[in-house]
Amino acid sequence: MKIINASFFIKEDKRETFLSDIKALIESTRLEKGCLQYHLYESLEETNHFMMVENWENQEAMDEHGKNPLLQRLFKDIPEYSSKAPELKVSEVIE
Repeated sequence: MKIINASFFIKEDKRETFLSDIKALIESTRLEKGCLQYHLYESLEETNHFMMVENWENQEAMDEHGKNPLLQRLFKDIPEYSSKAPELKVSEVIE
């Protein structure tokens, strides 16, 4: 299983647009083959700091997700939404 933790640091004036876009992406992604979990969380200590936690069955599922048009749109728009660069960490479960 592959795990992605993506941190987003969103400008206050872009918060609602970001949330609208990301909610559509979440709904779409949860229907994708190989998606085991896809949740967005907001920090209790830092307003507008969001963490997306994704669990994927395998690398192939992650690769297919990369083709999702809503994800591609988020990648395109994220510089406009962000107060600083997103942070991405990819891990793998060791059994």
